[in-house]
Amino acid sequence: MRLSAYISFCRRGSAIMLYLFFGVFTLQAQSVTFTKVKKDIRTWQIRNDYGISDTTLIDTAAVNLPMRDVVNDNSIAWAFNGNFISPMQSKIYFDRSGNGMLSNTGTAGDWWRGGGLRMSNLPHKKVDFLFGAAYEPYILTSQDVRFYRTTVAYSDISYKKGFTTYHSENDLSFNFTGNINQRTNLGMNIRYLNSPGHYSQQEGKAFSGAVFGSYTGDNYGLHATVLLNNISNFENGGLVNVGQLGGQLKPEDLPVKMHGMSGFKHIAGMLDHHYSITTDREVKSVVKKKGQPDRDTTYIVKVPMMTFNHKLEVNNSTKRYVEMQANQGFFEHTYLNSRTTNDTAYVLNIRNTLAFTINEEFNKLRFGASVYASNEFQRYAFSVPQYDTLNSVVWFDPELLAHRIPTAAVVHTISDTLVGHQWTNNTWVGGSIYKNQGRWVRFAVNGDVCLAGYKLGEFQVNGHVDGEFRLGKDSLRMRASAYIRNETPDFFLQHYRSNHYIWNNDFSKVYRFYVGGEVSYPYEWVKAKAKVGFENITHPIYFNSSGLPVQHTGNVQVLSADARVDVTTPWVNLENSVVWQLSSDSTMPLPSISLYHNLYYHGWWAKKAMYAQIGVDIRYHTAYYAPVLNPATGQFCIQNEVKIGNYPVMNVYLNAYVKLLKLKLFVQWQHFNYYFMKGSQAFLSMPDYAMNPAVIRAGAHWYFWR
Repeated sequence: MRLSAYISFCRRGSAIMLYLFFGVFTLQAQSVTFTKVKKDIRTWQIRNDYGISDTTLIDTAAVNLPMRDVVNDNSIAWAFNGNFISPMQSKIYFDRSGNGMLSNTGTAGDWWRGGGLRMSNLPHKKVDFLFGAAYEPYILTSQDVRFYRTTVAYSDISYKKGFTTYHSENDLSFNFTGNINQRTNLGMNIRYLNSPGHYSQQEGKAFSGAVFGSYTGDNYGLHATVLLNNISNFENGGLVNVGQLGGQLKPEDLPVKMHGMSGFKHIAGMLDHHYSITTDREVKSVVKKKGQPDRDTTYIVKVPMMTFNHKLEVNNSTKRYVEMQANQGFFEHTYLNSRTTNDTAYVLNIRNTLAFTINEEFNKLRFGASVYASNEFQRYAFSVPQYDTLNSVVWFDPELLAHRIPTAAVVHTISDTLVGHQWTNNTWVGGSIYKNQGRWVRFAVNGDVCLAGYKLGEFQVNGHVDGEFRLGKDSLRMRASAYIRNETPDFFLQHYRSNHYIWNNDFSKVYRFYVGGEVSYPYEWVKAKAKVGFENITHPIYFNSSGLPVQHTGNVQVLSADARVDVTTPWVNLENSVVWQLSSDSTMPLPSISLYHNLYYHGWWAKKAMYAQIGVDIRYHTAYYAPVLNPATGQFCIQNEVKIGNYPVMNVYLNAYVKLLKLKLFVQWQHFNYYFMKGSQAFLSMPDYAMNPAVIRAGAHWYFWR
């Protein structure tokens, strides 16, 4: 099915789902008498194999809406093609998934959200698929889905737009949920992004959506979700001559190195259900009413003693790369088809997990313990065209092809021949002990090992300890964490066949050791947080300048220090982040210093009807030999010819929160320093890939509670 038809189907399906959901709640409303209900919305996520939920918060912060987007939410420095729909890699090592513990620099306004450390926050790769890493900021997985329990129906809608004549950017998201009874909740969320880009051959689209539901009983509980992600973007290989930036030619008229198209699709489903053996516990409380004496009362709550859990996860990921003309002089080799390129890599994962937990709330020692066994089926394949033909198999939007490549106004499709087809079967056992409750000390230790299958011998042991101590008027929080991991290289690092790249490797496992710590003190006027992390990687795998995977024969060390300071006053705030990184080897290039600063005025206006924020923020990192994107594989390859950095990106913005309407609004002039620094050739994100010029953006985020 082509992408245009698929997205059209998703839109119709979304409309039907909205109708059904609103219809359910309308019927519920017709059968009861309306009474004023106290608003109570609780959210959580299922992030581990044990079925233990992790409480989260709804983001209703009045500040920093302009900085909340797919790029800035997860790191302060990214390598990408300049368009905000692009393969990406964070320039901060410990912000890359699977590296370090709980690393998330994100936007400065996010630092202090959340609470105590949870066992389920240990880092993970969103998708167990080599070609998914570059699209992780856009991918919605079952671990990202929020489940709700509400006393009122809740929804929110967000729309952000880049206002340029021919390069309009759009970011639309919608979330709706509500309880149909006290224990059963249903909901859905959708996000759609599109941007043509400011340079030739940059257009991209991204769609993600989920339907979810939960049942939370005293003994039995269930969580289920179905998800779809569909991402497509054009590839241009970078600019032919970056010296023309800021010159007479418009950005869209600058010549580029090649024409290609990439796509990534991820479809997933998750079913997690459990049964708990409970006991009754009497809880005492004090009822206070104005004008009346305090009254003691007691009530009975169900406390789980032991929990049996089953979790089923199914996901299917596909990476596509298409060229209407294969021999463009960009790639060194063309192996399979001299006319067109049609590469596909595919993986299907089916994982069943059984777990048994002694719950933390029950035993007198106040810690929990879990054991689990898991079986994982994986099906790998990559495909090439059956014949040397001008026709190509694509599931891209034909409209994209029609106006970018006139000769492809009608795109024919042919069947692919699957080669390299292989099933693998892995069996895991693991366990954990943890203490998530308690004021002063919390900890978790968990680990697992693969006993049979393709990943035989892979193991990991993770641990952390949290401490919180009173210091003055606030609490000093400390954290120590460590892990050791023995990881099997991805199947596609070992075996891959495409039109421009073919390899068959026998890489050994990658061994990782990490130790780190952090301390934070959120004082009333100054919120300070410092973090140090060190990781040693034995036999790491990287992509060389020829675009091929290579395994390092020794060790690579990465040392990082991250200092974050918020200075808060009644009128003016200054948010700061400084990340220092040191790599022991040129195969792991990193900028030495990365900075983020956000200076703004804030305060209530119009008799506290509106909260206003006016400010300027800046991002900067020192120059280094930044890896460059390989369009055919979506991997970031090392190079030692061009340094990227020493260029600030500055934004000025106005942000407002209308209290009565629960509405957030903003307008932002992004990269405004382009106008007085455009003569510089330094505003590159990667070698030959320029950042966007100045853009006016605006948006709104509206919350509804009914």
